[in-house]
Amino acid sequence: MKKGSTLFLMAVLALIIFSVPSFADSVDEATDAMQEGKGMMDKGQDAKGMMDKGQGAMDSGQDMMDKGQGMMDQGKEMMDLKDAEVMEATITCVQVDQGGQLQSLTEFQECTGTIVAVMPDKSAALVTSNAEAKSMTGGKMTVAGELSGHTRGYILASASALGVKGATQDVEGTLVCLLPNYEDGTVQPVVATSSCGEKDQHLHVVHTNDGQVYALHGTEEAIKNLENTTDRDNVKLQGQVQGEQGAWVLYVR
Repeated sequence: MKKGSTLFLMAVLALIIFSVPSFADSVDEATDAMQEGKGMMDKGQDAKGMMDKGQGAMDSGQDMMDKGQGMMDQGKEMMDLKDAEVMEATITCVQVDQGGQLQSLTEFQECTGTIVAVMPDKSAALVTSNAEAKSMTGGKMTVAGELSGHTRGYILASASALGVKGATQDVEGTLVCLLPNYEDGTVQPVVATSSCGEKDQHLHVVHTNDGQVYALHGTEEAIKNLENTTDRDNVKLQGQVQGEQGAWVLYVR
């Protein structure tokens, strides 16, 4: 082969060798691409975390708005009540547990039974709007309303609930005493086996078969008649209902 041809062939081979990426270069490029992809995945995960936190913040903000609305409503009602009393009390929820028994809770998210305010010397069933009842989560707090009734059945009614009674209806269920503990601000649901008239001042509720709980209110004579009865199961009562879910009161005749 001629010398010129040989030089030309070598030049072509050199050009091919240096123009084709090496295996090591290909590995480096693949590694860079994988790292870049991982970085994008990490950023996507971070973005999802921020979205989750944002949703949590929105939910928390809605809860705060609901509680704030309840406090605003309570403030408006305090201004509307001419005979309003403002007092410190422990808020307790009396509702049915999963086993179908009544329980007393001083910490709750939303009361599905009836709400009781336990004060230093008396206990009273609350009659209020559903919005205000939802804003209550138990424990010590300042409450305001018009206190009425007697030692056998006080009620504390907000302005929105005063004078608003439903039609007369029949309610059947178990008659339960709510015996107060003034030291810790709780009430103990007890189904008495005999007359409870000799016990200290306490409220009464009727627990229906479908899980509804009504605080009982009425004249002192009407409540005494209930206390003197020894029949506590399947008791049939007639009266007018006042309040909303979480704060039902039955005015017995």
